[in-house]
Amino acid sequence: MLFRWRGRRHRVRRAEGPERLSPEWWRDDARARDYYRVEDETGARFWLYRDGLVRDGDPPRWYMHGLLG
Repeated sequence: MLFRWRGRRHRVRRAEGPERLSPEWWRDDARARDYYRVEDETGARFWLYRDGLVRDGDPPRWYMHGLLG
């Protein structure tokens, strides 16, 4: 599995997750987020999240949340 960030491709060596944050039940437009801790082949660690689920209708989108030490 690969992901691209800042123009570089990163091959995933290890991943943990998901940790799901569910949206507020009273908001119709809110989407769930699934967070993952990912390590690439160089040992760099990232915190990624997927916004939305397939069942939400629109395809989920992936984002970089931060870097891990």
